[in-house]
Amino acid sequence: MRFHERLRAGRFAVALEITPPQKPLAKVLLRRAQLLNEHVQAINVIQRPGRQSSLDASLELLGNGLNPTWHLVTRGRSRSEVAAELARAHEAGISQVLCILGDHPADPADDPVTIREVVAMAREALPGALIGATLNQYGKDEEAVLRNLLPKLAAGASYVQTQPAFDSAALERYAAAIRRDHPDTRVIAMAMPLLSLDAASKIEERLGIHLPRKIREVLEGGSEDAAWEAFADTLRQLVQSPAVDGVAIMTFEMDASPETGARICDALRAAGAAD
Repeated sequence: MRFHERLRAGRFAVALEITPPQKPLAKVLLRRAQLLNEHVQAINVIQRPGRQSSLDASLELLGNGLNPTWHLVTRGRSRSEVAAELARAHEAGISQVLCILGDHPADPADDPVTIREVVAMAREALPGALIGATLNQYGKDEEAVLRNLLPKLAAGASYVQTQPAFDSAALERYAAAIRRDHPDTRVIAMAMPLLSLDAASKIEERLGIHLPRKIREVLEGGSEDAAWEAFADTLRQLVQSPAVDGVAIMTFEMDASPETGARICDALRAAGAAD
């Protein structure tokens, strides 16, 4: 069962988030996409400058029988550029797209388009597709976060993907608010294994948060096995939360090893997220 089918059936769904290579290297792209094999139902393809585009990589994955999530970035893009990419995606059969601003520097476009407008354009161009928007559950002003998000849901986004989650409390608050107005919205929590204090500090700085004390204490102990157990505990909490409908796994390494993939699969099984 594919990612969107699981969500619509009320079953927990799992995606893997990957970065495409700098050049169109199918072997590298497929190696990254197949890290978790049958344990995932979708591959989220990050859009980053200086790398194969998310759309090009998504089409490559689609041609190899995988289910990609195209990251449609709006920053620095004109309305006509977005429309052209949507037409290309429609022709190729893309069925899942995450509409995001992007965090790269870019000059303003002559005819800029908002994420809400892109969501509406995607809904029209890709009938039946699963359209997503993002949620920063760490935003200091909860009302401002919802003011930013809810119009995207009204425009046609049917799922929300979060920033990396290390507990479910913040997600549960937002999910309750979201589902008051949009009860069918699905919430996908990004999940990331942290294996060192250095990795933890970088995530804290990037997100402007403090990790749960339990996770920091585990990392301070220096045991990699204990760090993987902590990741499995986080996954278990997300699986058991009524606010969370699935997870998108993101590794700290751009090109994770087979050993890392095996440990993530073990954690998914331990958390009850693999069937």
